[in-house]
Amino acid sequence: MSILYKDIYDDFVNKIITKELKPNTKLPSKRALALDLNVSLSTVVNAYLLLLDEGFIYSKYKSGYYVSNNIDFELKPTEHIKIEKKENKIKYDFTTRNTINPPSTTLIKIAKNILLDNSYLNKTEFQGDYSLRIAIAEHLSLNRGIKVSPDNIFITSGIETLRNVIRILDINNITLENPGYHKLAKMANNLGLKINYQDIDESGIKVPNYRTIIYSTTFNQFPTGIKMSLERKNELAKFLKDTNSYLIEDDFDAEFRIKGSKTIPLFSICDNVIFSSTFSEILYSGLRISYFILPNKLKDIYIKHYDSYSTTVPTLEQLILRDYINDGYYAKLINKRKNDFIKKRNLILEILDKNNIKYDKNKNYLSMLINIDNVDEIKLKNNLKEKGILIETINDYDINKKSKKILILGYTALNMIDLEKGLNIIIEELKK
Repeated sequence: MSILYKDIYDDFVNKIITKELKPNTKLPSKRALALDLNVSLSTVVNAYLLLLDEGFIYSKYKSGYYVSNNIDFELKPTEHIKIEKKENKIKYDFTTRNTINPPSTTLIKIAKNILLDNSYLNKTEFQGDYSLRIAIAEHLSLNRGIKVSPDNIFITSGIETLRNVIRILDINNITLENPGYHKLAKMANNLGLKINYQDIDESGIKVPNYRTIIYSTTFNQFPTGIKMSLERKNELAKFLKDTNSYLIEDDFDAEFRIKGSKTIPLFSICDNVIFSSTFSEILYSGLRISYFILPNKLKDIYIKHYDSYSTTVPTLEQLILRDYINDGYYAKLINKRKNDFIKKRNLILEILDKNNIKYDKNKNYLSMLINIDNVDEIKLKNNLKEKGILIETINDYDINKKSKKILILGYTALNMIDLEKGLNIIIEELKK
């Protein structure tokens, strides 16, 4: 094996640090070392220059190179890192956190076209690419009935960036739905906010009696699947106005309405609402493109605070998403997946009815809620896990663990064959 200058460098560093070469020891001449190691002179020169640059040696005019006298440290012992390959024993993932295969062929085609244009090299303003914001505004108007200016839309890399919005609200507490999606609790805790939990009834989150920031999934409440009533929305709108509180409206799964028409978002009827959404759940989780919409009363304040910041989403990804929406692929994908989900849902209904399993089919939500009142919840989950099935219950999202015993049957990422196999195993366990 040929000797490289880095090999010579490493050998001298080791000898100097271990004191095998004492301080002020003279090193062999460049030519003598080159002859001794049978390497080119330039190889030794490069090694000595690197040692000199790093301070391991010093030079004397017309005398040569010497070991530095200020090397007084030891290298940390090399740790043996054992890499264990974890075996995934889960064959059937019925949770709602599972991922969907992305439409990679179309995205690759769009990406190639954009790469031929140098526009992706330009820096994007902190609110996000304006043409993408126009595309989002047009999509919301056409498909969701939400009328909004692109100037009110802010492109971000995830829900975590809502912390900047929370900071400008000047409210010292946040209220989360219970049961609910409590990821925001950790962020709120890091911001020093007091965390409150508000129960859910059949109309949605109950109206609190204190000034606060509410985080709510109004379209399809997670995990109960409750659709907030218009009456509750009006009650919340009045509360927000009267107390100068704010509500972050997360449109979780709203793109995939299985039945029913467009619902009126709270954002459209109240100025104290921040609208939040993501493309990651619809396209693929690694995309990390979300957005929030601020009402006019907050938009200018937010821009004043953060206009010197840079966008957290690469320009290339924003332009790919823009073209994906504008060329109609996004709407087609939603319809395609919606039809696929309906087929899976119908299969589940058929199997549940056949086995006389109690469930709630009236919730507009991409999961089935199965009654397990007479079942040991923990034992059921453990037994299913042993059989390769990952499942969750509503109690997994209840801060008090006092919700009714209900199994959450997520099904969006399972193919029809695995869905039927896994569901039959679950039913077999429920009948024990």
